[in-house]
Amino acid sequence: MSLDMTENSKDMTNPPLKILVVDDDELNRRMMHILLTRDDHQVQVASNGIDALAMVKSQEFDIILMDLQMPVMDGVGASRKIREWENGGRRTYIVALTASYLPENGQELFEAGIDNYISKPFDIDHLRQMLRYGLDHRKPKKPSESVLDTRDVVYDAQSLDHLKGIRQMGGDGEIYRELLADFIQGLPEKLEKLQQCCIEVDFEGLSRAAHNLKGVSLNLGALQLSEYARRLEKQADEGYTLSIESLVTELKEISGKLTQNATNFLAVTQREAGYF
Repeated sequence: MSLDMTENSKDMTNPPLKILVVDDDELNRRMMHILLTRDDHQVQVASNGIDALAMVKSQEFDIILMDLQMPVMDGVGASRKIREWENGGRRTYIVALTASYLPENGQELFEAGIDNYISKPFDIDHLRQMLRYGLDHRKPKKPSESVLDTRDVVYDAQSLDHLKGIRQMGGDGEIYRELLADFIQGLPEKLEKLQQCCIEVDFEGLSRAAHNLKGVSLNLGALQLSEYARRLEKQADEGYTLSIESLVTELKEISGKLTQNATNFLAVTQREAGYF
């Protein structure tokens, strides 16, 4: 997500909405929850289409932000099921979240009952336009900007562009630090998942894991890792085994460099903020 939440970009004229975020990646869910609740929205999350359908049946939502690529039940299938259950009654506004949408897929999304889509990474103003759909006023936003002094951070911007990452968190450095630390901690498990899918020649699982890694790393400013994850997703979709093995190896090397840069960033900014 490319998030610029400077004062000039804020339009706090609409009331809070009840929003369901559906995404199989835990960090993506947390990120969306943080960003949306900062605008006073009521946010709930689901990790797959089946859980989302169950939640829609038990309560009403104003908008559903639906990731398209998920295990168990994907976003297109979930949207179809939701429309079947609504059966022409109250229609929840569904916005697809996708990093790989192609214009020729528009008919499929429309037929599934999806009202609109946002390409990942997306701009906060674009998202707010979606959230303003059919509404007139929003409560004033509470002031809550937390900015870190990162002037003393020495980093490789291609590996970790922390300035871009902080902008994507709406300028909130503390949120960025927290999410980056969680991401680095969970990165070995993500790499192990990629390696296991490669060994088992599980192209579908590999594509899904690479897709998630691509989006999360881009949101955090890990540009090189995101780019190689994008390449891996593409190769998995095309089934190029030899290229996949090479890319997984390169991803591990890039992840090592990223971890080192992120650890340096977290240590320096922790000192700057007076945490020790």
